Amino acid sequence: MAFKKAAAKRVQPTIDVPSLFGSHSSMIESEAGGVVVLRDEKGLYATTRGRLDTGLADPKRYDSSRVIETPNVKAVVKK
Repeated sequence: MAFKKAAAKRVQPTIDVPSLFGSHSSMIESEAGGVVVLRDEKGLYATTRGRLDTGLADPKRYDSSRVIETPNVKAVVKK
């Protein structure tokens, strides 16, 4: 009886985020005026400073027309 060698599992890269839907000040990459650029598991996106740390979902973060720059990255909620 021959045993098959198990395929090596590839580790999926992760990014730590405070939540899966909201925008937070810990995600800021750059800022210009009232617009801030943030990084999440899909890449960069721009939103207003008023959307940061509100506890509400940010429509700019889950916008379907947004280009995904970093495919196959998993978001991990840090506690």
